[in-house]
Amino acid sequence: MNEESIYKANIDKLMSLTNFEYEKSKKNPPGFHLDRVNYMMKKFDYPNKNQTFIHVAGSKGKGSTSNLISNGLMQFKIGLFTSPHMHSVTERIKINNSPISKKLFNKYFEKVWLIVPLMRKEINQRPSFFEFMTLLSLVIFRDEKVELSIIEVGLGGRLDSTNVIDPTLCVITQISKDHTNILGNTIKKISLEKAGIIKKNIPIVTSSQWKNSYEVIKLSAKDKNAKLLSSKDIILRKNKRENKNKKNQNLIFSNKFKFTTSLLGNHQIENIKTALRSIEVFLNIKGINPNWEMITNNISKTQMVGRCQIVNQEGMIFIIDGAQNNKSSKALINVVSEYIENLDDIIWIYGASEGHSSLETLKPIKKLNPNMIITESRIPKAKKCRNIIKEIKELKLNIIELTKNTFEAYKVAKSISKPNSAIVAFGSLYIASEINEIVNKISREKYNYE
Repeated sequence: MNEESIYKANIDKLMSLTNFEYEKSKKNPPGFHLDRVNYMMKKFDYPNKNQTFIHVAGSKGKGSTSNLISNGLMQFKIGLFTSPHMHSVTERIKINNSPISKKLFNKYFEKVWLIVPLMRKEINQRPSFFEFMTLLSLVIFRDEKVELSIIEVGLGGRLDSTNVIDPTLCVITQISKDHTNILGNTIKKISLEKAGIIKKNIPIVTSSQWKNSYEVIKLSAKDKNAKLLSSKDIILRKNKRENKNKKNQNLIFSNKFKFTTSLLGNHQIENIKTALRSIEVFLNIKGINPNWEMITNNISKTQMVGRCQIVNQEGMIFIIDGAQNNKSSKALINVVSEYIENLDDIIWIYGASEGHSSLETLKPIKKLNPNMIITESRIPKAKKCRNIIKEIKELKLNIIELTKNTFEAYKVAKSISKPNSAIVAFGSLYIASEINEIVNKISREKYNYE
């Protein structure tokens, strides 16, 4: 078999595991705790220890912040573990900010997959998809002799599979209401879960937070004797006078270092501030003076698919975003309002995943009187259109059509859009990835839940 065939077979094996991201139904699904993960780490000689890690949690911006830190610290051989992926599983594990090759994935997959029959034999359990991917990434980073790894939390923090690592630095990005069915229905409860990554005597950097969230983080840090630092100390502003390219933001750091980012919106400025603060703290821990010119130049190379991503195609403007809660929708509106001239002509494509409130997500959009197409992504936990309609009934939005899938939604949107107008697709990263595949003609990986 060639590498591609081996890779496809390995992906089929991987997707046979319980996957809470897609909510596949399996017999005896594993619960949320760290016992299984600690068992798995022991069997592979503790790849969660004796490595250098930065651990990143949060509700909003943790993926962008993780990528920004990783790019900013390119002076090291760097590993990056994030989720979900947009088009290929290999995107979840990066070395030097590039997805690992299928050949490298195959090499380590065969080794690490041995944990599955071993667990079945010894403890009559199987790892979840995310537990396995966590182990796989840590083994790869150790054996490939990565100098520093950025590890993004999958969900929550306290009981997340990644919370078995011994980090040099912890980071918490902005916290908002999300995954309330798992993490709790108040900001305080959710903040407690996120603050669960804070370790004894390990510094913690936080983004700007709501007062309730900050107090939880502050108390948790005090309890663990962890030095608490904030993105507020970073001086970063827009340089609007030099904004010649509407697909970028021009920024000035510390009133001295000019750089450009393709990450749009004020929320990304907050993520960049958090990344810069984290980089500064990490380098100080290592006794290294930051070369800010190099760091800001490297940060400018960060690109994120499906995060207020602007694509021009055949006279149409597409804004593709994973906004799936109230705060994310407000951030999306700010970007749309800045980059699109005629808001009335926009066609909005919206789809959601179970566990996220469509009502809260769409409340901010209502003020724009949107013309909206409701759709469903292909993942099993995609929220059904009829359920979205019931949930948002009180908003009385102008719903143009309900579609069975994103390709149908795309075709309808294009057929009714005016020339040189915009289509905004949002609601989850799964909607964003599928629309991006369609618009940019990207071949997708097929999984056995389809």
